[in-house]
Amino acid sequence: MTTLTVIQQDGSIGTPGERDTRLLTAAQKLLQADPHFHALTAPTLDRAEVNSGLRETEPGYLYLHFQVPGAVPQELWAHWGNRDRVAWKSGQITVKLAEFSATSG
Repeated sequence: MTTLTVIQQDGSIGTPGERDTRLLTAAQKLLQADPHFHALTAPTLDRAEVNSGLRETEPGYLYLHFQVPGAVPQELWAHWGNRDRVAWKSGQITVKLAEFSATSG
């Protein structure tokens, strides 16, 4: 299992919060349901890093790096938003956060 790492603004390593762990889990569930992800041969998550310099609702907040045997590694970025979406062209994964939807009108 890959360890979730938090990269602090000063470059030091921090401890992920509960919401960071939930974001990682939810992003992985979205990928498991995605046909493009299923087309990859045995993708393995080998890096998961939170960029604490960004807000959790900004693209690029959670970096995911998957090794794919015999193919180019896949890089994706997850963040909280108002709906679930996997956008392969940009590499962005948006995970619906109920509180975000309720406050963003």
